[in-house]
Amino acid sequence: MKIFTKPLLAACAIAMTLPAAKGANYAWPEKYEGVMLQGFYWDSYTDTKWTNLEAQADELSQNFKLIWIPNSGYCGGGNNMGYMPQYWFTNHNSSFGSETELRKMINTFKEKGTGIIADVVVNHRVGTSNWTNFPVEKWNGQTWQIGPEGICSTDEVAGQSGQARPTGAPDTGDDFNGARDLDHTNANVQNNVKNYCKCLLEDFGYAGFRYDMVKGYGGQYTKIYNEYSKPTYSVGEYWDASYDAVAAWIEATGKQSAAFDFPGKYAINDAFASNDMTKLVWKANGTTDQPAGMIHFGYAQYAVTFVDNHDTYRDGNKFNGNIVAANAFILCSPGTPCVFLPHWKAYKTAIKQLIAVRNAVGVNNTSAVKVLKSSNNCYMAEVTGTKGTLVVKIGSAMDSPAGYTTSDIKASGTDYCVWSKTGVSIDPDPTPTPTPGETFTLYFNNANSNWTTPYIHYWGGEESTWPGVAMTKVEGNVWKYTVPAETTGCLFNAGDGDATKTGDFVAIANHIYSVNGDEGVYGGGDEEDPRPGPVVTLPSKFYIIGNLAVSDGQWDTMNVVEFTPDGNSMVAKNVELVAPEAGATSSYFSFITTTGADWDAVNGADRYGAVTKDAPVTAGTPVEFKVFPVNVSASSAYSWAIAPGKYDFNADFATMKLTVTPAGSSAIDAAVAEEAEATPVYYNLQGMKVENPTPGLYIVVRGAKVTKERIR
Repeated sequence: MKIFTKPLLAACAIAMTLPAAKGANYAWPEKYEGVMLQGFYWDSYTDTKWTNLEAQADELSQNFKLIWIPNSGYCGGGNNMGYMPQYWFTNHNSSFGSETELRKMINTFKEKGTGIIADVVVNHRVGTSNWTNFPVEKWNGQTWQIGPEGICSTDEVAGQSGQARPTGAPDTGDDFNGARDLDHTNANVQNNVKNYCKCLLEDFGYAGFRYDMVKGYGGQYTKIYNEYSKPTYSVGEYWDASYDAVAAWIEATGKQSAAFDFPGKYAINDAFASNDMTKLVWKANGTTDQPAGMIHFGYAQYAVTFVDNHDTYRDGNKFNGNIVAANAFILCSPGTPCVFLPHWKAYKTAIKQLIAVRNAVGVNNTSAVKVLKSSNNCYMAEVTGTKGTLVVKIGSAMDSPAGYTTSDIKASGTDYCVWSKTGVSIDPDPTPTPTPGETFTLYFNNANSNWTTPYIHYWGGEESTWPGVAMTKVEGNVWKYTVPAETTGCLFNAGDGDATKTGDFVAIANHIYSVNGDEGVYGGGDEEDPRPGPVVTLPSKFYIIGNLAVSDGQWDTMNVVEFTPDGNSMVAKNVELVAPEAGATSSYFSFITTTGADWDAVNGADRYGAVTKDAPVTAGTPVEFKVFPVNVSASSAYSWAIAPGKYDFNADFATMKLTVTPAGSSAIDAAVAEEAEATPVYYNLQGMKVENPTPGLYIVVRGAKVTKERIR
């Protein structure tokens, strides 16, 4: 939680839901293999409301065993993140949804094996109508209330006229100047907190707790609350870069709670900011290389590792570097990794693959790890799981671990690579490995680079001459090139020398790459055809933003028009665009995947726009659109210009092209009909064009549409 500017007032947490180990009373299981998701970010009221999260339960539960959500208690009117709590027991109608929707979401995820973690804010509290009048609540046959005797005597309300005078003991931790600091030495406060925690577990069905701002009160009180309520998972937000300080807090809880690995987070920040991967390593006892942070020296079981959270993401502690490589570090290390929602949304394919490797190897929070190499351009470590081993390499060095081959590579991208040896299949449809003497094909997704012609530079046996070889367009934004059998590495560029290029990749047959990394097998695959065509993933929400009539011609992140899915497209009809000012001949628009109260919320999600700034749009003529990186500045996410009027919009994600037509015209339907009548072009399952197809299974291209059809 972070309301004011003091760095220590942040919130980052998570916890999990599986049976505790027999005989253990610890609030984090030993050898735990699950991965967590922080299911929100600041001001994500629309994007992460309870109904939206529940709608994603199938996909999220396949990848995450815990999802941490904001404090769900009522905290007053208007939008708020829940860190100024009022109600604990009886009113859980929050800015993210109603109590009914909350309970339904928790139950849906529970049925799919994923636990929801409550954000427990008990360091401080606010009154309902003045500074100190906390509500009277009834639960489990008892009345619960805290009066002035439960407020620390050192709280700033003591000097305020017209307010009750606090009579509690002095604060046992850091002061919070935004609400009343509760006196955790007080027996009534302890009884209220203990039963509030019990209510969250037994009544609402939460799996465990994320304790907010635990620097505000002694760690021994978290021990008291957990021993009473008995969560399986508990993690505290002890925001401090010091290993010793975080370890001391864990010990103060009697190891009844895990802690977020802030020392590890700052090490990751430093390593990528300085391009020095040696900072990912700390020396245990001053001699033995171990991963940085809390995941060595006996605390790996209690370490919840992360790259960013809702607080760090919006202040000076934000991670600025290779997001997928940083997530590869935490997902391929001991501890319990916590993935941040904006990272998941922006790099879902790559993060899914890393989670799949971790699960297949059986990496858990206490897995043994051996650092194999530590240099400025290479962190390499081997981790032993319950089902095998993996090696992760972070950095630009093209090093390979001894005893592993190219066929052991299970995930790779710019400045990261993961090898594994396991008897468990990581991909239910693994890509065929070329036999000696065979060539194989590599693909490139040009959607986010928009190069005129992508080039591939490859090496390993025969090496291409820089800048490489021009690729051939397959369809939409997908390009391909067939490389020699001995090829081991590649990169892609715009054919303009060193000016515009990707990082280095391990060359894996039939994989598709982009400026964001290795996107996995081209097309996803099924039993008959591992490469049927490009994967088309529609955003769950898609809105037009710009000079809309609904916002009086001005840009407004709350006044948007929502699209509806239609096949591979997102469609909006009868949208009115108006002149931004008197006399203007053009209005402007782009697309977003979330709404919010300000630009920070919008820029924290995907933005889609024009390839060039203020590109003109002609009604009926398709134009390319592209996705801009998360948190790009508003002025850098290009818009289109069009004459004011009412229009229908069709954003085709198979071709990444936008068609705008006058509202009510039949142009879109006519284009679809024309495409249906287009002359079909047949390809075999290896992507080779077939002029006279015989009976069998083929990839059929009609205009911009791709289908898989059997000729009998």
